[in-house]
Amino acid sequence: MSQIQELEDDEWFEEWLETFGDDGHYDDLMFGAELKKASKRVLRHNKTNKAQNTFRNRKVVLRQFLEFCDYYGVDPLNLEETSADDDLVVEDWKNIMLDQDYAPRSVRNKLYALSSIYQRWESRGYVDSNPVEDVDDIDDLERTRLEEHSTKEYLSVDEYEQILDACDILRDRILIQLLWECGLRAQEAIEVTKHDIDRENRSITIENVKDGKYKSKDERTVYYSWSFERLLVRWFDDGERLKYLGTEEDKDKDEKHLLVTKQAPQMAIGRVNEIVNERAEAAGIQETIYTDKSGRERNQIHSHIFRKSYGVHRTKKGMPIAYLTELLGHSDIETTKEHYLKFRDDDIEEAEREYSSMI
Repeated sequence: MSQIQELEDDEWFEEWLETFGDDGHYDDLMFGAELKKASKRVLRHNKTNKAQNTFRNRKVVLRQFLEFCDYYGVDPLNLEETSADDDLVVEDWKNIMLDQDYAPRSVRNKLYALSSIYQRWESRGYVDSNPVEDVDDIDDLERTRLEEHSTKEYLSVDEYEQILDACDILRDRILIQLLWECGLRAQEAIEVTKHDIDRENRSITIENVKDGKYKSKDERTVYYSWSFERLLVRWFDDGERLKYLGTEEDKDKDEKHLLVTKQAPQMAIGRVNEIVNERAEAAGIQETIYTDKSGRERNQIHSHIFRKSYGVHRTKKGMPIAYLTELLGHSDIETTKEHYLKFRDDDIEEAEREYSSMI
């Protein structure tokens, strides 16, 4: 690493250290040089090898866990020596987050992120084992806060068409149709490039971005309609996409991402939900279901509901669960069954009641 790179590396790390504690600095904590070195190493690894959003998430999770350990007087690198039971430290952190009204799925994702950090520390000899592996029921932390407040689990075809009709910008129409037809996570959608799209086969190679147990393999293939192909003709072949790349700097940085903005040659993940919200509101079908702890309104229609709708409608039409598992990028068929088979059961119950009334 060059001296310039090392200085830049130190700069981002020092900024992270300043986010700690009531007085805003890591030095207020009880831990010393070894933990600082271990923290810098694991975060540098994430900075270099992970997506920006993942790196940002890992910084937050590590800070939160270190502050928790400091408050209770345990050393994250020596849990077995500074606590009665090392896995109970992580268990207590989990329970406190739930008590503080974090959504169960958010807690689960934080635990997955912490597990990744400990795996890295274990591989580098900072710890002997990963304490997160001993915590029970992490996979049962499934429901999001949105799901707890909303009874709406998926979009009807009519609702989707209303949102699509409200898209008066080609780029937004491409986003909405991509989410609906391919069942992508928002992070996966913004990572799609022109090179990932097989126009002849009408398919897209997707890099799975989900961390934790629910990640199956590195890539999967999804498929799109002739209608979407016609949008791609206008977007790529007729030059509509280039209108978003106004400056030479943008063009130099262009990696041919499908989704772009006039501010950047790759759409930010937050912009995905903004567009979904704008178009659902324009269609007159958006609804605010609660206000979160930071005062932000949370809406019933969001980017992930398109992924859920993708699975639900294919389940209702009888798609084999094994195929759906592959298309959604789940790690195993049981995950898909847990989330989607109930909708097929609903149809069976409805049909049984309809036909039994005729007897």
